[in-house]
Amino acid sequence: MNPCFCYRGLIVDIVRRLWDRGLYKDNKWLKIVHANWFSYWVDYKACLTMQDADTQIKGLLETSQVDKPIFTEANEGETQLGGEMRLRAPWIDVDD
Repeated sequence: MNPCFCYRGLIVDIVRRLWDRGLYKDNKWLKIVHANWFSYWVDYKACLTMQDADTQIKGLLETSQVDKPIFTEANEGETQLGGEMRLRAPWIDVDD
């Protein structure tokens, strides 16, 4: 069962959906249920939102499939620091 399951919050959600469609707006019992269980609905919706956020965060933590760049340098060169240094992507041909 879903850890966010709260029948009171779910009932208030159903009542709100009925009211959005214009159904049972004048029902005394539904108004009482909504007034007394509204805090449970807030907790229910917050839990569902946080579950969705947790799922999205897990997707962000997956390892990257990017190839590491290739670094080259010439030890001898025109300056005291050495020669040319290059950084390139592995999928680029050297001949180009």
